[in-house]
Amino acid sequence: MKSKVAILGILCATAFLHAESAWTLDACLKQAKQKSLQLESAKLREQSADISIKQAKSGNYPTVSASISNSLFDHPFVDNEDHYRLSLGISGSYTLWDGGSTSLTVEAKQLSKQAAELETKQTERSVQESVLNAFMSLLAAAENLKTAKASVELAQAEFEYYGKLYEAGSITKKDLTQSQSNILQKQAAELTAELSVSTSKTTLRQLLELPETEEFDIVSPETGTASPDSLEPLPSLQELQKNTREAHPGLKSDSISVKAAQKNTQVAGKGNSITVTLGANSSTGLQAWESGAYGDQLKYGWQNSISLGINIPIIDGGATTNKVLLSQVSEAETQVSMQETAKNIENNIEKLYLNAVSADMQWKAAILQVEAETEALKVAEEQRNAGALTYTDFLTQKNNLEKAQVTLTNAKYTSLLARQLLELYQGHLD
Repeated sequence: MKSKVAILGILCATAFLHAESAWTLDACLKQAKQKSLQLESAKLREQSADISIKQAKSGNYPTVSASISNSLFDHPFVDNEDHYRLSLGISGSYTLWDGGSTSLTVEAKQLSKQAAELETKQTERSVQESVLNAFMSLLAAAENLKTAKASVELAQAEFEYYGKLYEAGSITKKDLTQSQSNILQKQAAELTAELSVSTSKTTLRQLLELPETEEFDIVSPETGTASPDSLEPLPSLQELQKNTREAHPGLKSDSISVKAAQKNTQVAGKGNSITVTLGANSSTGLQAWESGAYGDQLKYGWQNSISLGINIPIIDGGATTNKVLLSQVSEAETQVSMQETAKNIENNIEKLYLNAVSADMQWKAAILQVEAETEALKVAEEQRNAGALTYTDFLTQKNNLEKAQVTLTNAKYTSLLARQLLELYQGHLD
């Protein structure tokens, strides 16, 4: 749902060869779907499943083969014999009846192909989820870096100002030293923020399969999403559960895999079925050194035959029974897997929904906290200028505001991420 992606108004910028181009969240998701190595592997499994269908169908096709045999032979006690014989032949066979094993196998392979396609879709969802996480982490890290840089600049300007006050004898050496120490602390925080940005960039770049030499940056959102109140309300948990179950490719894949396993169990039971095969053969030959025309040898040596073969299994040492048992175990495993997938979906959506609700509340609380700390800092500045507040207490209040700003940033992007993941799980980002 592009309109909902646009709500974020968040841009991810990157540089192409010879030209720079901005990446939206939608563009990042599209790039990942096109370039992801995980998706390439899933698509290869689809191709393998398609080939398996063709291979299974070949059991319904007749087989034809030609043969050429050259023989050198010798009878030690026979005189005046030819020692070379040439035999030519063509033969074919066609299975008239195999108990339905081939048709069931084809049906099972077709179901497996459908399951593979849905598994590819589920892999796509997983890749998109990773991109969403990396994208939001990068945005949050970039915004925190801006806060850290601003703090460093402010601390440096403050140190210069306090340096003048110290020269004028208005403050003590302790206040000046604390101001200098504050710069170092803010610079360390800036380095940590830069590392977070670098790590997030690397993660997103790898998900998009961009070269390491590619340069790309992110820009701040421009839509003015200041609080969760400006976003669409969250759906109910029951609605989310329902929509997710209906749109979840993994659950659909497991359901089809159960049907395929049931077909395979039926195929295994056909191991003791009667098979009927129709065969035909046409052959001739010659002895190279035998007197007489070679053409006559080929002509009069030519023979045709047709055969009908019926195979009736009597005792197979329990092979068919064991195959059936193994297939039944495999069928049970697929059913358990489907139940586990359903449980995981229910748990994940419930957790994500609660995270989204909690993130909205934390976002609102963080907004109020920033406002409160901003007002508190104004009061602290007035008290500091009046000499009623120590520099240590003033720094504490400044740090409280910066922590509140970081908390606000993290809460904001946590909320936006949770909402986007809920959209993804409901199939709205396909």
